[in-house]
Amino acid sequence: MELYAFKRAQCRCTRMSHFSDLIAIVDTHFRDFIIYDTEDLESSPDELLNNHSCTFRNEEPHVVSFYGDLEIKETVDFPAGTVIVSRCSDIGKYAMTGSQYRKCIGGMWDGVKPTCFGLNQENDYAMEKPPTILFRHQLGPIAQTNDGKLVVYPGTVLHMECLWMRRFGNPKWNVTHHQPDAERKYPEGWTTDPGRDSQLEFRLSIINAVKEDSGIYRCETPARQSHQVEIIVEDIHCPPLPIRRGLVASSQGTKLGTEIQFSCANGNALLGSQTLTCKTSGNWSAPLPVCESVECGDVIHDNPLNEGERRPRVVVVSRGVGGRAAFSCPAGWTLRGPSETTCLSHADWAKPFPICAEVSCPPLPPPASGYVLGRAPYRAGDVMQFHCNPEHTLHGRPILVCQDSGRWSDKPPTCAQACTYPGTTISGRMSSVKFYYKIGETVTFTCEPGYRLRGAPMLRCLKNRKWSNAIPLCTPMTNYTSGDVAMLTGDIDAMLADDVSPTEILRVRTTHAILTPESYKMAMTRAAAARMLRRVPTENFRNTIFKVNKLLRREGER
Repeated sequence: MELYAFKRAQCRCTRMSHFSDLIAIVDTHFRDFIIYDTEDLESSPDELLNNHSCTFRNEEPHVVSFYGDLEIKETVDFPAGTVIVSRCSDIGKYAMTGSQYRKCIGGMWDGVKPTCFGLNQENDYAMEKPPTILFRHQLGPIAQTNDGKLVVYPGTVLHMECLWMRRFGNPKWNVTHHQPDAERKYPEGWTTDPGRDSQLEFRLSIINAVKEDSGIYRCETPARQSHQVEIIVEDIHCPPLPIRRGLVASSQGTKLGTEIQFSCANGNALLGSQTLTCKTSGNWSAPLPVCESVECGDVIHDNPLNEGERRPRVVVVSRGVGGRAAFSCPAGWTLRGPSETTCLSHADWAKPFPICAEVSCPPLPPPASGYVLGRAPYRAGDVMQFHCNPEHTLHGRPILVCQDSGRWSDKPPTCAQACTYPGTTISGRMSSVKFYYKIGETVTFTCEPGYRLRGAPMLRCLKNRKWSNAIPLCTPMTNYTSGDVAMLTGDIDAMLADDVSPTEILRVRTTHAILTPESYKMAMTRAAAARMLRRVPTENFRNTIFKVNKLLRREGER
């Protein structure tokens, strides 16, 4: 059979040198080419004269249709004489009615449009439905042919499970070999494998399949419903794949069902199918891909922008396939979308591209018994100021900042009732001084040395915004014993001995309030003597000491 590809747009025929070339054309330009089988064309001259094409549109669920070795997944126009074959997507779970082969004649497909209906598994194992057959295999591959047969690779262990509810009796397996052999027997019975359903799966097993096991395997239920599968045991291999520079294959296998993944080792783009599968026809599912050097150009951001949007900055890191280009936004703007894009194998950057949106924070309501200063919209860096009404205090931060993330710097504060500043006492101190105090907050009072506290030392802010007591007073201490005065006099003597100015120490360590008039006069006399000592020259030191002692004795006699 000779194959030709006819391109409608140019009305010119091109002879195909190899079937793989035909696959490549149909696989990449299925809509542009019409495929002719010269044997069909030459045998139907009337159809050639009419040259009415047929449109194929597969709308039936579970039906799979093929032209040659290619599955038809889209709506396609075929020329007169084209033959299409169909089968069910799973020949064990569905049965087909209608024509398996259909031919384009005079603009129409002959035969009956095929449909596939589900068997008993899809109908809750109804007794009036044909039984479903499940396939499980080990030690080798199996695959469905385009015309609805099951190909089994030699040496494979194949288990076929006929689904039927065991309580209604045992189904039967009937085998008709292509080459009759009465001695070939197969183990069958209810499955006992772990994880399988022994009340539903009646199994027939082909152990280490050989060519003589080819034939029709039919399961018949006690309700006289049956379903059959034609099995072909065949050693199928696809042609070895040639080695191309830079193309990396996951394996070198050629056996039926082998899947090979391809990639490019040199960073180039893979053109063609990434996965090839060895089909039952002995052909690979697609032509061998190639690696080609591809580079992406500039990143062109041409999407329309809305208010408050701008295009991001772009930095191209690498232009080769798999290369990256990074996006960023200036301060006060946030990136919406992916932060980078990748150079694809068709020399274009992956989309969508991001945009920069102006950062804004949602307006916050004023606190109860308070108000805010600020006006929306709030952009990055803007602030909101919170204030409370009189006799209320603020809990939290009084100023919040809108951040680049679109969030406020802290949670909004609240206002609570408060007590006002209670005042202070003369010659006293309080623990904390501020305008407002929270409900339940306390302040304590202390007096300076020489003063005694009169009143409550601690005040508490009550719920009615009043203080629990009046502020206390600090009063001078006047009842000192002779021992207190003697101690003060001793301190002054020590000051004189240490060459320290008594007047300075008096100002720091004591006040008039702790001295009686007599003791104060004596202290000042001693201070005057100390000042005199400091002013006397060294050569007159003895005379000065005599004068000081005389002065002190006279003061003591008084």
